[in-house]
Amino acid sequence: MFGSVHRNSDPNNPNTLNGPRVPQENEGQPTITTGMSWEMRVQSFVGLFILSIIASFCGSYLLLLTKITGFCILTSISAILSLSSTCCLMGPVGQLKKMFDKSRWIASSLYILFIFLTLISGLVLKNAVLAIICTAGQYIAMAWYSLSYIPYAREAVAKIFC
Repeated sequence: MFGSVHRNSDPNNPNTLNGPRVPQENEGQPTITTGMSWEMRVQSFVGLFILSIIASFCGSYLLLLTKITGFCILTSISAILSLSSTCCLMGPVGQLKKMFDKSRWIASSLYILFIFLTLISGLVLKNAVLAIICTAGQYIAMAWYSLSYIPYAREAVAKIFC
């Protein structure tokens, strides 16, 4: 379904823009990577992503109430739910391979580290200032990770800020 797309007009080729969509042989069947059908993977992705958005909005509300620690914790939960949602689409192994690719491993490692540090600073240390710093680190690491998917985006951002 997400294979390479070629601009030719072969109606028998399912990877063309002009040809009809041809059901794949194993469509709807559980896959090796996740054990879930494509429909179930998409539903899981959407459900976890919606929960991530809800957690983010709840965290923002707590920020308005100046409950900084709660904000940071819900932001971390939102990040974990977002990562889990993409695992549903490509499978945990595929997700980890992409995250720890040679161009993304530093940003991914920092992102996971900041999620962990935010939870520790909010739940264990109860240090709101440290939790906010770690939350900012989460956002920066996620932005840098996301930019790795856009050609030359990291270089453009680096030219602006460096």
